[in-house]
Amino acid sequence: MKKDDFWLLDGLSEEQRDELGDLNGLINVLESYTLPEPQRENRDRLLDSIIPYLPKSNIYRQDLKSWLRLIRSQWVMFETSFWVAGLLVLLLGFFMSFLEGREMLPLVLLVLSPLLSASGVVYVFRPETRTLNELEILTATHPVELLIARLTMVLGFNVLIAFALMLAIHLEGTQIMLGRLVLAWLGPLLTLCGLALYITLRWGVLVGVVLPLGLWGGLVMLGWREALLRSMEGMNPVSWLTLMIGSSNTVLIASVVTCLLGLGLLLLAWKTVAGESYTWNLKSRI
Repeated sequence: MKKDDFWLLDGLSEEQRDELGDLNGLINVLESYTLPEPQRENRDRLLDSIIPYLPKSNIYRQDLKSWLRLIRSQWVMFETSFWVAGLLVLLLGFFMSFLEGREMLPLVLLVLSPLLSASGVVYVFRPETRTLNELEILTATHPVELLIARLTMVLGFNVLIAFALMLAIHLEGTQIMLGRLVLAWLGPLLTLCGLALYITLRWGVLVGVVLPLGLWGGLVMLGWREALLRSMEGMNPVSWLTLMIGSSNTVLIASVVTCLLGLGLLLLAWKTVAGESYTWNLKSRI
């Protein structure tokens, strides 16, 4: 028997294993025995007949321990590559600051943090998670609860990375108000995160990746183009961008507006899941 097949004998004593004898024939039969993939219509019909008998979950009565247990249960959704990518962003920020000076660190935070949050949202609803839909429906956990738990993990991880970068910015003594920096960071983060979440739930992962990241990339290019035009007037592009973040009322108002827009998109995603108008996993009820 192959080493990988010893799971068949887990929990058995040596006498019981000897009594069973060679199981290679049984293993070959099990490996050759395949069932046809059920059609979507048959699967949806079965789920629709079961759902009325399932216990209903009231997300407004969850206590803190229940939420923590739910968040911990969703930990398996995030592979090591997700956490490594976040740490690489943090290291990139410190590396760019080391090479280009302390003024670069706020820009690294503002440019990369929204990308990381949007990518994290798309990642947690990636195609590899689609086969979990039937299991999720057959539990008392409401889809909104799963949405909150996964979103909490994504945003929480981003906040930790941003906190480390902001601490470094504060220690470096960068001439920029912390309140303005937080708003300039939070607005795009919430907006891109909410946009990626809503689009992914409604139209799938591909659109959820391309549209938010493409939109943010275009905005970053326009901002950098404006900074390069300012450089023709004798001003360093990085210094001008930092000055705009720290003193421009237009940037301040835009930051507040994007915060509100991001919260609105997250609320819209909440209502989408609560109303089951989503393409989350294999279930499609749009």
